[in-house]
Amino acid sequence: MAEISGGSDTVNSHASDHEAGTARRELPVDGHVHLHSLECAVLTFDAAARNFRAELAQGSGCVGILLLTQASGEKVFEALRERGRCGDWVIRPCPEESQSLVAERGSDSLIVVCGRQVRCESGLEVTALGTTREFPDGLPLADTVREVQASGALACLPWGFGKWTGARAEVVRRALADNSPALLAVCDNGSRLQLSGRPELVESARMRGHLVLPGTDPFPFGGDYSRVGSFGFVAAAPGPSTPWRDLHAWLQAQAQSPRAYGRGLGLFRFLFNNIGIQLRNRLGTG
Repeated sequence: MAEISGGSDTVNSHASDHEAGTARRELPVDGHVHLHSLECAVLTFDAAARNFRAELAQGSGCVGILLLTQASGEKVFEALRERGRCGDWVIRPCPEESQSLVAERGSDSLIVVCGRQVRCESGLEVTALGTTREFPDGLPLADTVREVQASGALACLPWGFGKWTGARAEVVRRALADNSPALLAVCDNGSRLQLSGRPELVESARMRGHLVLPGTDPFPFGGDYSRVGSFGFVAAAPGPSTPWRDLHAWLQAQAQSPRAYGRGLGLFRFLFNNIGIQLRNRLGTG
């Protein structure tokens, strides 16, 4: 993989991993994915496979991992598991993990792991990675973090434009200070402006030892699904039976954040997305 650069978060993601003298296969992981709807899922899978291949050239087989963050009431993951197909993609559940499935098209496949997006008070969010369980919205951030941790899911604080500022930034700082880095991760966001570099609070969390798990966080309009897979991190390939359990264990064993890849948004797309989401929220558009 080529060197990825941008602002203060320049990353050299070209490396080979050896264990006992044998190269280990690696996979790209998008750490923050929304499918938004069943109709969008097939386009998202197509884009993810294309972008994963662009980031980490490899032969046939699994081309990458998608970590979903479904909002309250969303059941796209569950619907995919029940239907067994998504366009040209065949959906195969992982028999040992209810939160994981494999989407296959020809000789290529994607690992898809369910997770939850939990909206806290003051507009902050927590993502619960690796679970189908739903959590109540509207609680204080600290309470939500504790509830997600108690469930066994991986608790993660996703950065959002305009959300980690002012008094809310102090709430995030307190959550990071009150939690062991082994129990709370943060998510860098591919929807941020590339020119601004990695957000200060995300970088300070990384320096403190919290895992930074980047993801695209696509918007629900304007074909933004096409970015899925283009911003994320690289991890050791998990086993086929328990992909989330293997990935989670690998992450917990890391002494520092995994290698990141990808770029944030250019100015035009950044403005389009953020103006669009404000209009969508005010108009109540579906």
